[in-house]
Amino acid sequence: MVEITCYGGVNEIGGNKFLLKFSNGSIFLDFGLSYKEEALFFEEFLQPRSNCKYYDLTRLGLLPKLNGIYRKDVLCPEGLKACAPPGLDFWESGLKCYEDSVQENSWTPDAVFISHAHMDHCGYIPYLGNIPLICSETTQKLMEAIPDVASLGGFDGELTEIEYRTIKTRSASALFPDSPYIKKKDPQDRTFKTVANKAKVTTTNGIDVTGFDVGHSIPGSMACLIEADNKQILYTGDLRFHGRVQPTLDAFDDLKPDIMICEGTRIDETIPDDEARVQADISSLISRTNGLFMVGFAWKDIERYETVRDAAKSEGRTPVFDPRLAYLLARLGRDIYAEGAKVFFERSNSMIYSPDDYTRQKHKIGVIPVDDWDNKSDPKITDTTHKDNGVSAIELRANPESYILQLDYFRFKNILDIEPPSGSVCVRAQCEPFNPRMELSETRMINWLKHFNINESNNHEPYQIHASGHASGKEIQELIERVKPKKLIPIHTQKPKLFYNNYGDMTLPEKNTPIPF
Repeated sequence: MVEITCYGGVNEIGGNKFLLKFSNGSIFLDFGLSYKEEALFFEEFLQPRSNCKYYDLTRLGLLPKLNGIYRKDVLCPEGLKACAPPGLDFWESGLKCYEDSVQENSWTPDAVFISHAHMDHCGYIPYLGNIPLICSETTQKLMEAIPDVASLGGFDGELTEIEYRTIKTRSASALFPDSPYIKKKDPQDRTFKTVANKAKVTTTNGIDVTGFDVGHSIPGSMACLIEADNKQILYTGDLRFHGRVQPTLDAFDDLKPDIMICEGTRIDETIPDDEARVQADISSLISRTNGLFMVGFAWKDIERYETVRDAAKSEGRTPVFDPRLAYLLARLGRDIYAEGAKVFFERSNSMIYSPDDYTRQKHKIGVIPVDDWDNKSDPKITDTTHKDNGVSAIELRANPESYILQLDYFRFKNILDIEPPSGSVCVRAQCEPFNPRMELSETRMINWLKHFNINESNNHEPYQIHASGHASGKEIQELIERVKPKKLIPIHTQKPKLFYNNYGDMTLPEKNTPIPF
């Protein structure tokens, strides 16, 4: 008996959490957060409480209530019951933790396959016990890099390591001696099993996982084939066929799986996107721009970086990128300066460009050697590449027509230093607003552009030049036609009824409801 339960990714884009159970083992396909569901309860100034975020999320139905998957200290920190006041039962989940389940030889998943390092596919990994994680080597490196440069508090940053919480008491010299508090232990590395393209790894209970490289808006993305109990299950993850690196459909020709779990973000769109068109459109707009050219896109989108870099160079401008992107490239063994680009050296802390301003955000001053990130209490700035070779607001203000600057909306404050001249252009090279929160940000963005008279010829709205990270409906159906699954399960889509399967059945999943085969 094979059983699939969808704990996310149903009638929504993202939040993927799919549990596959076989006779002798089980595996999760992704374990991501749901932006849609979190937005029902939280916003910028109303966030889950960091030290009991698991409690907040489960009480609101955002995390599945399952035995054998969550860290012990997430459910209840060690030593809490001995010091908690009577009636404090907020930590009582009634669930068995991963560590106890392993010790008692009761059920736990064999592994979690992570298709890629977007948070809607891996963002809730920090709440899991040390379940082996299967992914590409690039995805592991991305997950290691994200907490270094992203503002992740509480448990959220523990994507690749676990800092177990325990209860300690304050010393006699403290303001409140002997009072209990939660303290983190030294971090322990999570267990990773990396899988190469068309290679196979096997879990402890004999589940075979074969990875397939796919195109997406983040490097290292993979689909996978799961094999157990004489069944084959293909999981697409997120994929596209129109990027700078274009995997072919041929890789899936020989699979013929029993079940295909297929994403359909753009199932209702018939026209494929084209990354080459994005580069051509950006180049064309640059050629008509007299002032500074600004373009916003996600700092983890390496293909878009390459597109913007090449467009800038073709028009004789110097491309200048976010230091987070430079750090990510360094983690992947690449040098942004050697690739003909520069890094934006932005003001921080005291705002006087002092090296001391960057001790807490070391990536802003240089591509710091990875080992130095571990010494958080005494950060050693051993590389000041961006300070020495990057581009500051002073240079951008003096010669705006010489540069293209990656500047996303959340870093618009730097415009105050740059003071772009009239005729400057701002491009949004990522998706358009698709929820109320993003629409509010859009209004504020236009206020900024209007104040500095940017995009005057476009009514001060950002120019939209983008190719999606997802395949069109036509391409998805072509993939289904070639795979010929006996059963199709549409996920990661708001329009599952637009799928069709000419070679077998189709099951529309319901959240938290097992699908037996």
